[in-house]
Amino acid sequence: MENFDKILIVELGLRIAALRKERQLTQAELSDLVDMEESALRRIELGGTNPTFKTLIRIARGLEISLKELLDISILNPQH
Repeated sequence: MENFDKILIVELGLRIAALRKERQLTQAELSDLVDMEESALRRIELGGTNPTFKTLIRIARGLEISLKELLDISILNPQH
């Protein structure tokens, strides 16, 4: 995996964790809402796995936000 790809995955995981915490949800609560294993959600939040598009849709629904809002992450240009 390229370094920039890893940065994207980590940033996305951090975004999901921040949005979950804003809504005062635990990992267990969100994983129940989106019907996924808590360990899978933990890996996503830690940037340890690249979630599928379907998984991202489920997480957005669980957080009651749009997919666009979920994916609104600021990424540094890899050439800077």
